[in-house]
Amino acid sequence: MSKKQQYTIRLDRNAEDHILPAGFFDIIVHRFLPVLSLSYIASIIGISINKGAFFYYMFQDSTAYTMGLFIVLWVSVPAIIWVLLHGSPMFKHVADLWYKILAGLMIITIALSFFLFPEADIYGLQVYFILSVPLFVLIYFFFVKDILPKVASYPLNALGFCALIYGAFVNIIF
Repeated sequence: MSKKQQYTIRLDRNAEDHILPAGFFDIIVHRFLPVLSLSYIASIIGISINKGAFFYYMFQDSTAYTMGLFIVLWVSVPAIIWVLLHGSPMFKHVADLWYKILAGLMIITIALSFFLFPEADIYGLQVYFILSVPLFVLIYFFFVKDILPKVASYPLNALGFCALIYGAFVNIIF
């Protein structure tokens, strides 16, 4: 016998077919969106501090909000892959491993581009590197390992949505 761990996958014969996996709403609302909202808010604050004029970039200019969206899109790629793999009965057991692999590759990619091309500070590449590493770790512990309680997830969802709406209309307001 092989010493490799064997996984048993059991499918119910008469179960209803669903396009989305069971518990998909809970994964999105209590794991994915709160962590992305927290990442977005932390990115906006970090970028505003890095730019020098915190109050200006936080409340009167949409640059930090746009750059924060790029960071959130960057760190959400492994999380989306995790959601897809975790929802599949065939690949649920490798979802955590694939998250670690993709997050590690993305950290290596941004670190190499930061160290190899330091003069090309395209869209705040230094901030991407500084913010993406802790965000991948944060996403791993709060997203992959355990679900957030409802007391924390709903306010984080609301804060992230409000920041997204404010970022979209900040140049119109001021």
